[in-house]
Amino acid sequence: MTRILAGLAVVLGLPLAVSPSAWAAPPTITSSVPFGARRGIATEVTIDGTNLNGIPEIVAPFVYAQTSPPVPNGDGKHWKATLTIAPDTALGVYPIRVRTENGISNPLLFSVGQLPQVAEKEENSSIEVAQPIPTPVVVEGQTAGNDVDYFRFTGRKGQRIVVDAQCARIGSGIDPTLRLLTIGQAYVASADDTPGLLTDARLVATLPEDTDYVIELSDSRYQGGGRPIYRLLVGAVPVAEEVYPIGGRRGETIGLELRGGTLSGLGVAAATLNSRASFESLPLRVTLPLPQASDPGAPGLDVESVTPLLKSDVPEQREATEANAGPIRAAVPVVLNGRIDPPGDEDRFILAVTPGQKLRIEVDASDYGSALDGTLQILGDKGKVLASADDTAPPNPGKGKKAPPISSPDPSLDFTVPAGLNEITLAFRDLESRGGIGFAYRIRVVPSTAAFDVLLDDPQVSIPGGGTAAVGVSVTRKGYNGPIALNVANPPVGLTVRPGTIAEGQLAGSLTVTAAPDASFGTVQLEVVGEGNGSDGPITVRAKKTIIFAMQGPLATNKMTQVGLAAALALPSPVTLETPGSTIEVAHGAGGTIPLKVYRSLGADTALSVSALALPTGLTLADAKIAEKKDEAKVVLNAAVEAPLGAMTIALVAKGKFGQVEETIAAPELSLNVVRPVTLELASPSLEVKPGESVELKAKVVRKGTFKEEVTAKLNKLPAGLKAEPVKVAPDQTELTFKIEADAKAAAADAKAEAALIFQVAKKDYPLPATPLAVKVVMPN
Repeated sequence: MTRILAGLAVVLGLPLAVSPSAWAAPPTITSSVPFGARRGIATEVTIDGTNLNGIPEIVAPFVYAQTSPPVPNGDGKHWKATLTIAPDTALGVYPIRVRTENGISNPLLFSVGQLPQVAEKEENSSIEVAQPIPTPVVVEGQTAGNDVDYFRFTGRKGQRIVVDAQCARIGSGIDPTLRLLTIGQAYVASADDTPGLLTDARLVATLPEDTDYVIELSDSRYQGGGRPIYRLLVGAVPVAEEVYPIGGRRGETIGLELRGGTLSGLGVAAATLNSRASFESLPLRVTLPLPQASDPGAPGLDVESVTPLLKSDVPEQREATEANAGPIRAAVPVVLNGRIDPPGDEDRFILAVTPGQKLRIEVDASDYGSALDGTLQILGDKGKVLASADDTAPPNPGKGKKAPPISSPDPSLDFTVPAGLNEITLAFRDLESRGGIGFAYRIRVVPSTAAFDVLLDDPQVSIPGGGTAAVGVSVTRKGYNGPIALNVANPPVGLTVRPGTIAEGQLAGSLTVTAAPDASFGTVQLEVVGEGNGSDGPITVRAKKTIIFAMQGPLATNKMTQVGLAAALALPSPVTLETPGSTIEVAHGAGGTIPLKVYRSLGADTALSVSALALPTGLTLADAKIAEKKDEAKVVLNAAVEAPLGAMTIALVAKGKFGQVEETIAAPELSLNVVRPVTLELASPSLEVKPGESVELKAKVVRKGTFKEEVTAKLNKLPAGLKAEPVKVAPDQTELTFKIEADAKAAAADAKAEAALIFQVAKKDYPLPATPLAVKVVMPN
């Protein structure tokens, strides 16, 4: 059958039939020049990637105006746009995407700054040819391989200068080292792996004389791996080494203290924590009064490099500020905010608990800009150590998926309160007894109940008009082993969802979303949720995706957690698929057949191969093809004995080449019911027999799917004095009769017998549960 996908074509002003040669994959972006922009200033940005044709637009979590009119872009690898970012945008790094008529791209980090920007100019690889720069300024450059870059600026005696190499923070693979010298090569200061910045480097120095100064920037390994870019901030600008606390309760306005860096004394600010955003942490704007600025020549500047604040949904407390105040007391759930200061400090908190209570305790510090490498102890009576924790291992990503070698220096643990305890003490310190400015932390303590996390396979999805896209997830189970329902809580108008079901104990699943032919929604953030029924009540979890933008070996030096799924419409696919809306029954050892309907646009006659997203344990898809020009197919799904029983869903996808592009086409989510290959139905759940007599019990063998094997029916656990011969049931038979004979000397009895079927699947005995049968031996009157 041929379908002309007209609805979306009319909306977009396209020809009524979508030519297969006109279809393209969604855009991808790999880099931008510049790597960031000064807010309030029109900046031409060139974005590199693939499939950037058409009329692209930038999708960003900040407000901007595209000051150059959108025009068709004929170069799929490059696109230029002139942007003006809103002047009140918070300084920092944001994930941006590009959307075209073919869908939405991956995220790329883009910096928003407040200073003039200049580009590095080679040759600047020695002090003698150091590149002159004004201050304050941001220099954008690259240090590929063993390249070393030098920059020269004029400074005044007593001026407090910041030199900040932003690398991992913008998604770079550089591990920077900084040196600040006078033009006469006298050493002033240096930095490498600045506490709180992981592998990035930042120095704050008071200049010793009126002269020119030189900055040396290189990769500490002289490799310049990954994307070897940097943004080098130079100048007398306000920078804080510590913002405290590093988080607060969602929806509340909290007071902030800023210390260190270029600030003279204590800076005070306030922030209101947004309720929900597409990312768990985005830049925070902090503006200090002019007297707090580091230099009178830089009035009105915001504080640079402020770490985004974390958010919670439970009460928050801060450690006592008085030196001899003693530990604060709190009740669970709670978030405890503190800082390790001075060096060697150990903070303690007393929690009211109940014996047998299960707690989940997690520390947020190093992963969120703190200099801490924390270690946590739980103390009982008389300071007895009940448990301790250091680094946190990466979560299990699910069966068949390779675990990333990423651990966190922030400790976490699960703890059960021993009998007889009504209070525990949390003792927290730095592993190497460091401390001071920049050593802030949060300790989250919540009841440990059966739960799970839902992790998106991909951070974005492009949904073809009139077609379907599949959304795959993996699950981290935390004491909850039951089924999980997947759905979208906020589908826009024109988008329908086929929910997913993850079977008991399984670690992967999917759902699908289908756009109407006339759908017209733009870029949206789909709230994918997982729901289960735990012993303590319903469990509802929002799906997330941790996106790693930079790594150094096994350490993720830049990662952001996206909440929900970025989605956008795309052009209709050359082919769409249709699956049954009803449930398909699949039997162990026998499998099941899935009918597919294929709708082809004009000229989309190519053959397709069918596969599936991650399948539950024991389910496999037989080699499936859709022949050229065919409009229907049947796909066989095999089920081994290990396949979980009951309701679940799967997503099928078909691949084919249209013109020069290979496309993956998703079919709407398919509901399955995995059953046993055969069941035994008794005509009656009970029987009575008298000594010396015999009775008959009729039964039926119900075969599922393609199972046609011979089976043997037996009665087990009959009372003493009763017997029944096994009954063989041929492949073409369903009815059978048990003949139960009672010995004349049989005693009165009331027994729980069993009716069982014996057969094999894949040449192994199948463990079919027996059917209960109540048997009573009654004595004659």
